[in-house]
Amino acid sequence: EFKYLNASKYLKTLNFLLFRTNMHERVNRTERQFKSLPANQQSLLPQFLPHLDKIRMCIDHNQEILQTIVNDCAHIFENKEYGEDGRGKITPASTFDMDKLKSTLKQFVRDWSEEGKPERDSCYQPIISEIVKNFPKERWDFSKVNILVPGAGLGRLAWEIAMLGYACQGNEWSLFMLFSSNFVLNR
Repeated sequence: EFKYLNASKYLKTLNFLLFRTNMHERVNRTERQFKSLPANQQSLLPQFLPHLDKIRMCIDHNQEILQTIVNDCAHIFENKEYGEDGRGKITPASTFDMDKLKSTLKQFVRDWSEEGKPERDSCYQPIISEIVKNFPKERWDFSKVNILVPGAGLGRLAWEIAMLGYACQGNEWSLFMLFSSNFVLNR
């Protein structure tokens, strides 16, 4: 039963292949609502429809990235067969799943872009400073200091700690985050 529960979680995570469809439906709904407004109200936002077109392009680009992540992690788990024997299949993505996926995409910006550096520094630097203060290079062999980062997300904090020379391992329960961190750290 545990085997099939894990397979179910894996297949649910594959729902992020449906990101483009789900997000385009939301943008299309917004466009329909905007177009249902009287012309004089629409004229107050002349750049709204071109802005929606830019959002659609961003959705398509994000889907390409997500597809690459899925293709890259297909070998990680042995759950590939669950879609083949009829016991599991990809089902429509829930709002909850899409929210988790959007959060994962935002995490890429926070953890791995220049734009995310101020937030990253405010969160991670105090932790890194404490590690360096408690395990200084002069008194410790960094490779023998084992650090666990629970809730590692996309792995940036664990990566920063490892780059200082410490033995560090990230731990994450979310397959959305695991697939994505595997992509960013191991590709």
